[in-house]
Amino acid sequence: MEKIQSLKYSLIRNQEMYFLIFALFGYIFGYIDPYNSSGYPHYINAFIRAALFVISVYFIGKNISIIKERKVLVAAFVTFFSFYLFKLYHTIPDLNLPADALQKLKYSIYYFGFVVIPVPVVALLSLNYEKIDFKKFFRIVFWLYFILLAINFIHTHFIFDNYSSNGRSGIFRLYYITVGHYGLSLVIMALYSFLILKIKGFQYIIAVFLGLFPMYVAAARSPVLALVIILFVFLMLLNKRKYWISFFSLILLSFLALYFIYQSKIAEDFIFFKRLNAAIFENNASGRAFYLNSGIEIFREHPLIGGNALLSDGAYSHNIFIDILMSTGLLGMVLFIIYFKFVIRSFFKVLKNIYKYKESGILIFFFLQYLILAQTSGSLYLSFELWYFGAAVIGLGYINFTNEEIKSNNRRGNTA
Repeated sequence: MEKIQSLKYSLIRNQEMYFLIFALFGYIFGYIDPYNSSGYPHYINAFIRAALFVISVYFIGKNISIIKERKVLVAAFVTFFSFYLFKLYHTIPDLNLPADALQKLKYSIYYFGFVVIPVPVVALLSLNYEKIDFKKFFRIVFWLYFILLAINFIHTHFIFDNYSSNGRSGIFRLYYITVGHYGLSLVIMALYSFLILKIKGFQYIIAVFLGLFPMYVAAARSPVLALVIILFVFLMLLNKRKYWISFFSLILLSFLALYFIYQSKIAEDFIFFKRLNAAIFENNASGRAFYLNSGIEIFREHPLIGGNALLSDGAYSHNIFIDILMSTGLLGMVLFIIYFKFVIRSFFKVLKNIYKYKESGILIFFFLQYLILAQTSGSLYLSFELWYFGAAVIGLGYINFTNEEIKSNNRRGNTA
């Protein structure tokens, strides 16, 4: 009975922390489906999204006073996203798709546009991030990824005979690029623990391996690009010669190794190297140039308020900034910048004070990886991770580190 009461008290006391974990990472459970079930994962995913929607409404009501304080921010997001949804709605009749495909696209747009993104984002913007126990938050999220990707490794390595050509999503029913970013998330947390938090442990070495494995199996290029950029940011924070030398040496050796693999045709037998080398040495972006140029052309024809939010076949430009311009024009871009400037301002505040933010600072690197992903894949209405982590980064920006708090941290032996 005492354990139940203790658990209940912990949930109440840390409800905002658990909500943040659920909002940013809980959806992952809805995509676990190693055996490609017909309906089960969809019901789980719908239940998780519905629960998040309801809980988000609760936190919006609970934190209405905070929303009033941040009314300009919230209004900027709601105005831009409403305008974008309006353009999506008016694009649907112009799409040249079979009836069943068009219906599925409609459901996807309405699902993400009305349930998945707007209400949870406002709820994330309403949280008081100073109350969240980020040390516990970091620990829970790390072990969540660690356990899931350990299961993913065991299943993918021992179930599939040749995961270079199949099983690229492992235990997840997801596009392989997203799974690659799950792996990257664990790598980032392990590196952040070692380089920024100065915490050492064998589990972080294992975590790097477990994270790199789905990146290799998925053979997606955006997680690799994001990893290089994030490593560069880490080195800027550390700014030590030995790390810079190691980083550029690794880049040079990797390039030479890839070139050798490319010239020797070994890459033909390994999909990861085949795709990576195609991008580096053949400028092959898997057809993305066509979508990007099509989006730019639509913007040129409708520069003020944009044209259709999707291409005629339901595809998108594969770059969120081109997406904004093609669908909402310069007007939409201005509205987006009004909101996005809050994200960027908070991002650099956290980056500048990373040792004060400690465990909470990991959120800006999650955001950064999904910002990079959104430049090569996904669209505005599908990239919910970007919206979620962007809102969380804004919330971190409202944390005020007073002199008293910094001194208190120093007395505990932590770096302020």
